[in-house]
Amino acid sequence: MMSAWYMVMAVLVVTVTCTSAVVFPPPAANEADVSYWYNLMRQELYEAMERPKNTKKAKNILFFLGDGMGVTVSTAGRILKGQKHGVSGEEGFLVWDRFPNVGLLKTYNLDKQVSDSAAAGTAYLTGVKGNFETIGVTGNVKLMDCSASLLPENRLDSIVKWAQDAGKATGIVTTTQVTHASPAALYAKTAFREWQCDTKMIAANATHCKDIARQLVEDEPGRNLNVIMGGGRQEMGAPLLPAKPRCPRSDGRNLVEEWKQDKEDRDATYAYVTNTRQLRDVDFKSTNYLMGLFGERHTPHQVDRDDSLDGTPSLKEMVLSAIAVLQNSPEGFFLMVESGAIDLALHYSQPRRGLEELVHFDETVEAALKTIDLDDTLVIVTADHSHAMTLTGYPPRGNDIFGLVHDNVYVTDGLPYTTLMFTAGQGYNYTWDGQKVVRPNLTGVDTGHKDYVSLAAIPTETGEEAHGGEDVAAFAIGPMSHLFHRTHEQTYVAHVMALSACIGPYATNCVQSPEIDPLESNTITVSDPEETTVDNLDSNPEESTTDSHVHVKDLKRRALHFKTSATHS
Repeated sequence: MMSAWYMVMAVLVVTVTCTSAVVFPPPAANEADVSYWYNLMRQELYEAMERPKNTKKAKNILFFLGDGMGVTVSTAGRILKGQKHGVSGEEGFLVWDRFPNVGLLKTYNLDKQVSDSAAAGTAYLTGVKGNFETIGVTGNVKLMDCSASLLPENRLDSIVKWAQDAGKATGIVTTTQVTHASPAALYAKTAFREWQCDTKMIAANATHCKDIARQLVEDEPGRNLNVIMGGGRQEMGAPLLPAKPRCPRSDGRNLVEEWKQDKEDRDATYAYVTNTRQLRDVDFKSTNYLMGLFGERHTPHQVDRDDSLDGTPSLKEMVLSAIAVLQNSPEGFFLMVESGAIDLALHYSQPRRGLEELVHFDETVEAALKTIDLDDTLVIVTADHSHAMTLTGYPPRGNDIFGLVHDNVYVTDGLPYTTLMFTAGQGYNYTWDGQKVVRPNLTGVDTGHKDYVSLAAIPTETGEEAHGGEDVAAFAIGPMSHLFHRTHEQTYVAHVMALSACIGPYATNCVQSPEIDPLESNTITVSDPEETTVDNLDSNPEESTTDSHVHVKDLKRRALHFKTSATHS
């Protein structure tokens, strides 16, 4: 159901396995010809000039998060996608590369230059920035300050609450625990992302606050989620716990059974599944609520996944199943999809595992697009933060993205290096010979193996490779997607989603007609720009948004001030 202009011709190609000895050829033989580039750029210019601007109200919102999928990671994934199809890869496209609207997002926290997933999730899902490792609370809540997180003025509603208030079905699909930082930002309010089970609360002397798993099952908006799929059985107190669980329940409660009882009390149809066979047996058309927990902790990586009927469904299958359930809602739906395993693999400095997840994420987005109508569905693909992974040096075109680079021009020690390395990670492996730093010789090492740990410049604990703090990209298509147009705060994402669907803070102050300025209001007049200065923009507390509804008067005033200031600068 994708718009015709967006459809890209499919080419049948042979899938190959990347090895460190392979150099992949470019797909076009005439790249050296001037006419090749002129024709290609004319086509792109034509697409830009004919780009549609959809100002309709979004019935549905599909929000895709590649956890840790910064620009470097995305570029490497694009190359891998091409090389898996036998071509060099650099010239290719991920599905979202073809989206017509793109912006950059600033990912800092209120107290950190480089974000974690919890604070980032708070930003893009609530529209307000918070502190490092806190979820769903304002910047007045410091890390592990349980009491402050309970104050009503410090607790934030998210896009999923706004969608539910508008009568929409809602869901989350992730490859992490469903109580992990990114999915938890949809429904939880906590001063520490690790408080996923009551055992962690006891250890922190914070038992007067609810753990994240309980919030998912007991509180709004978590208990109202129509679809919950991912890992995390141990946090939920389900049986078959591992021998040494990281976050078991000490209260003896089985929150899965409590979730089921809640649905029975509401006379709602529901299904709880733990493997692919059970998921495929669900009658999606008659199911109101679906919970799938496919791992004690996270779900297996794509390269490790048991794809039998008794194994774990792929992210793609989970997403298509979720959409089938959510499309039962006549008022539309909101679905968040997280490829969290990208991040998990890169934290272990394992590029093969991480990038294979990204390629499958690309396949998932493509499959989901075929099930929806872009005329009434806003689709966003973005990341919460980047990683400390680099695309290094000057490898030849088409060099295996996991392979070695032999550089006798710029490299002084004569040793090969990998294109992908980390500035920080567990792969630190350098020695001092009394005169210089010596690095290992990777000749003969299978650097493309899924378990290979890339070299890193700064040593970290196992599994603790660092995030990157640069801006991340946001790709959008569908209603109001043109609002992504420059560098934005990460909080901007939640506001675009809410405005596009006329929900939350924009529920009563939302204009979608293309003939009307979306920042105008029939009941609010715009201030004279000559009377608007930087000093008085924020000086009147009566004009602030303390009632949780955005007044477009202030937005318009700021836009006018920026415009008039720019003309005199």
